[in-house]
Amino acid sequence: MPSQFSSIGFHVASGEDLAALATRVADRADTIDAPEGQYLKWAPPSGEQLWLQVKRSGDAMGMTPHFEGRSEVHARLEARVARDTHTPLDGTFLAWARPDGHDAPGGEYPFVFDCPDARVHDTLELPASVVLQVAAFAQQLTVHESEAAFHDHQASQGTSFASRSFIPSGLVSPAGEPVTPPESHALMAGHVADAGPRTNGVTGAGYWWALLDTVGGTFDVVVDPAILDAPIRAGNVLSGWFWLSGRVRRDPPPRAGWLQRLLGR
Repeated sequence: MPSQFSSIGFHVASGEDLAALATRVADRADTIDAPEGQYLKWAPPSGEQLWLQVKRSGDAMGMTPHFEGRSEVHARLEARVARDTHTPLDGTFLAWARPDGHDAPGGEYPFVFDCPDARVHDTLELPASVVLQVAAFAQQLTVHESEAAFHDHQASQGTSFASRSFIPSGLVSPAGEPVTPPESHALMAGHVADAGPRTNGVTGAGYWWALLDTVGGTFDVVVDPAILDAPIRAGNVLSGWFWLSGRVRRDPPPRAGWLQRLLGR
């Protein structure tokens, strides 16, 4: 199975590999202050990112991968999710995609995502309506040539999911029981709006990126080539299981009042 790091061209097989990678990129990183420490953000123009976490003493706490792309998900952040495995600078949010309203419960679906700079948003009062950039790191993936090919595959498996679908598998177990605490995973299918190979700016290793149009918004999918059985092209349909990493991009524009809507402004 690919790792979160190999999905963006970093091949980390041991703790020693992780430490060597952190040392390699730390001098190129930007420093961002946060409660209980600092983030060191390494972010080349190619999109792959590493977020190192350090204490104020300089001791390392952890490192999180992310990918910065063109995805956009209008969401309402509902709650912060705590895990026993979190470092002081880790963070996870529970959100609703395409919420019904700023204060109203519900929306398209709930989902959970890890946020590489979560502690920067400590003062953000929840619930909060935001626009997210979400990277979906493929753990399992199938590339379908077309929507028709996707439906043929569904029929052969005895399933009938839509070609644009999102199942928050990190919230509910296959047996239907709540996952506590919820995990930042989802089963997704969607249409490829754009795609292409990418090259990691440090290692020179290749990986694949795709902008996936699905229910609730668009997601930046990144893929370790080792799990690909075909190149990804615009017009394909992708389905698979993903780890979600998201960042708060901006507040959404205010909704027009009834008079503005009536006048078309």
